[in-house]
Amino acid sequence: MRTLALLTALPVLTAFLSAQHILLITPSASAGESTLGLDMPEVDSIDADDIYEVFPVPGTAYTARPFLPVSLQWHLVGDLDGDGQYVEGSTDGPMGSSATIDAIFVKAGTVGPVTPRDVFFSVSALNAAFGVLPCDVVRYASQGVREVFLTEAQVEAATGGTTLNLDALCQSATGDLFFSFSLGETLHFGSALDGDLLYIPASAITYDGLGNVSGIVANSAVRIATEANLVAMQTASGFREFDGTTPTTLFNLSGLEIDPNGGTWVSPVDSLSYPNILFTWKDTSNDGCVLSTAGGGTFALVNGVPLGSAVATTGTQLGLLPGTTGTAGPDGLALIPAQAPQFTLLNYPRNLHTSGDGQTFVQLETSGGVPGGITLLAWSVEANTPGGAFPSIPAPSPFLGDFGLLSPIIVGAYVNDSLGNANSPLIVLPTAVMSGVNLAAQALDIGTFQLSWPSGMSFL
Repeated sequence: MRTLALLTALPVLTAFLSAQHILLITPSASAGESTLGLDMPEVDSIDADDIYEVFPVPGTAYTARPFLPVSLQWHLVGDLDGDGQYVEGSTDGPMGSSATIDAIFVKAGTVGPVTPRDVFFSVSALNAAFGVLPCDVVRYASQGVREVFLTEAQVEAATGGTTLNLDALCQSATGDLFFSFSLGETLHFGSALDGDLLYIPASAITYDGLGNVSGIVANSAVRIATEANLVAMQTASGFREFDGTTPTTLFNLSGLEIDPNGGTWVSPVDSLSYPNILFTWKDTSNDGCVLSTAGGGTFALVNGVPLGSAVATTGTQLGLLPGTTGTAGPDGLALIPAQAPQFTLLNYPRNLHTSGDGQTFVQLETSGGVPGGITLLAWSVEANTPGGAFPSIPAPSPFLGDFGLLSPIIVGAYVNDSLGNANSPLIVLPTAVMSGVNLAAQALDIGTFQLSWPSGMSFL
């Protein structure tokens, strides 16, 4: 078992620090990652359909924690194919087995507290049931409802490209959009590589009353940095891989965010000034590094912590457990204001259970409770209405959060560890009895009356 001396008093710390931030990350689709400090199997494992949060703290070991795990996505997404079975994947997310979360996006000026419902994302490939194209940027606005910030048609209009796949996106305070694609593309100005940084000025974008894009001027996108320019910044930063070696030339730009430390950089393409940008790439040479355009290429500084090393970048900079060959780079990146960790509940080992040999087992695992406190676990058999969704209703006082269960059945009460995590024993369930059931689960922190984000399960 891994143990760490980790931050457990975030609200107290942030009272003394200004402009603190949390990183949101999702791992490369080619390789899931493990957290640095968490040991329960489902919480520990970060898959390409998960979004995890990281709060870097100077001089302190810190770990990635679940923010928008797959089990919560199934509770939020609703019945995608209208068959009354709300969860369609065993371990995959609602975007399907052939697709993963790609870009992660938070609107500029978003104020806390930021919930999993507030974070937008794109997907790596089309899944007909999910109905999101690879350049659409969406969020789980409410049960069974997805809000769209940006559409593939708008991206195609701005770039002159077709069948595109958005890989990274961020927004400046004035509404400019910075982005990149996952593959080389032919655009209105010529060829663009997967490591090129592209830009659409706010003057070419129309936003609606919700701050979502309602229109973009045709062929308004331009390139402001080539892949070679960003690789030169990587070299200038002094970045070294996990074993201290100089990185390879592989570079697929996969995450973008405005640098919270401010400042500007001058584009080597058009000689204009732009706000400094944090960027990362998802190749195996990355090892969990995030860079900034500041100073011609430097390690990103978040809460005073450099997210890379000139000696050895191991993955710990992003709260990840180093592997024997290092770690791959994130496949998505965003920043939110500092806040307490999300109180989440995950299902181990799967979210969709089949008949199998007549029985199945489940373990409920929580993250983000009060360290040393008590977590109460419950679940509820929910409706299987075709086209419906798991419940979510505002909790009455003194409870905090939303109830995701209509008829709670107590599973048990469990002591949180030093990180605020708890888990049930393995629970064996007969699959014949459970066939056709949609089961929601949720946790309650006894001391604070805080409800966790719920999870969803279905049984064939």
